[in-house]
Amino acid sequence: MLINFTVSNFKSIKDEILFNMAPAKRLQTMKEHVLVANTKKKAEGMPVAAIYGANGSGKTNFIEALAFMKDRINNDDVVAAIPFRLSDDDQEKQPSTFSVLFSFEKVVYAYGFSIEGRIVRQEWLSAYYTAKETMLFERYWEGEGTQIVFGNRLVSDTKGGKAFLGFIFQGIQKEQLFLREAVKRDVSLLEPVEQWFVSHVFVIRPTSRAMALEVTLQNKPKALQKMNEQLHEMGMNLEKLETKEKKFNSDQYANQLDEGDAERFRNALEGLQEGEIIELSEKSFGRPQYIKKKNDELYLISFEVCHERQDGKQVNFDISTASSGFMRMLDLLPALDVAQQEDTLIVVDEIERSLHTLLSQYFISCFIGIVTESQNGSQLVFSTHDTNLLDSDFLRSDEIWFMEKDSSSSSRLCNLVEFKQSTGLNYEKGYLEGRFGAIPIFHGNGLRLK
Repeated sequence: MLINFTVSNFKSIKDEILFNMAPAKRLQTMKEHVLVANTKKKAEGMPVAAIYGANGSGKTNFIEALAFMKDRINNDDVVAAIPFRLSDDDQEKQPSTFSVLFSFEKVVYAYGFSIEGRIVRQEWLSAYYTAKETMLFERYWEGEGTQIVFGNRLVSDTKGGKAFLGFIFQGIQKEQLFLREAVKRDVSLLEPVEQWFVSHVFVIRPTSRAMALEVTLQNKPKALQKMNEQLHEMGMNLEKLETKEKKFNSDQYANQLDEGDAERFRNALEGLQEGEIIELSEKSFGRPQYIKKKNDELYLISFEVCHERQDGKQVNFDISTASSGFMRMLDLLPALDVAQQEDTLIVVDEIERSLHTLLSQYFISCFIGIVTESQNGSQLVFSTHDTNLLDSDFLRSDEIWFMEKDSSSSSRLCNLVEFKQSTGLNYEKGYLEGRFGAIPIFHGNGLRLK
């Protein structure tokens, strides 16, 4: 469960932004939305957070900051942090800083790092195995490089102790995170932190596609049946969604590729085992295509949309005939199953993309229902322009955030609970009237809003 996230000097974000998922103490409404972590240190969180703001206010950059943390922990390819560039030369030379406070497997962790370009300047990790904080390691910049201090708990829990931890640190490059390298070398006390980022944090961008969804649903008929039930609940105009497989001509496909891609494709086929899949470079209606090895044959796995004709006969259409809203919902619905996992964070940029407002509400309501009933610590954070969601009967005020640019063109974030509100205030009306900021400001003789 995410408790808070901070970021500074990253893309459009200059000064530190604190995104706090903990509930506001003074709010007494919708108490069922408060999630309580099963940890020694008291930790509470909200199941959802909605982020509003004008186009270009920095909502996507904020989400990308969290994605940047995940990518640096998850990948060996070192990506440079992009600093805020609209201040001065000194600002551009400052490191970008990211930190999270979260609960996972009954422990609260505080982890963060500062990066200048690709070089790690600072890195720290502490944990709350009890109500008291335990420092695990602190990495800091001194002279021309970084130094590190190990906590007693980490030293005593690691085979080889301080000598082995020091050996790991001495072997890493300036661009590498100690956390990732230590986990690679089986420092088990640090594994839950990496595991949370890698397997329990998911970022869904406007053009993201659910990985191998066609293959997953073909292998899990009950999951496909459940998805069809959900699609019917939402009033989607179809009889059902089906998975289909047809034989795949690998030579014909390879001949359409350039020489390098064709060689890589053939090499991948050589090592393909029974039941394994390969993602093709060619897409269909924006969706990846997958081939699967079955009985020493290759098959292309795809979706078909089934409709019922007036005479009662079923007619199948290729997935490319489906609406963009239908395709978006296909990629969102698996997140409801993922939400069944303990302490899972799902972050969606532009949740309403191609969706009717009632479909957005359906998805969010389903998510809230799942996590408040199970109290498993899973959460949904999303950016949106859908003002119909600004309803005091739907979201608590501490679940609503506003992002806008200040006079220095830096993004800043504030919570609705920070504003003085009159009883019965219509959140949507107040937002569109500019009471909370974070709306477009029109200049010149163009459109006038009434």
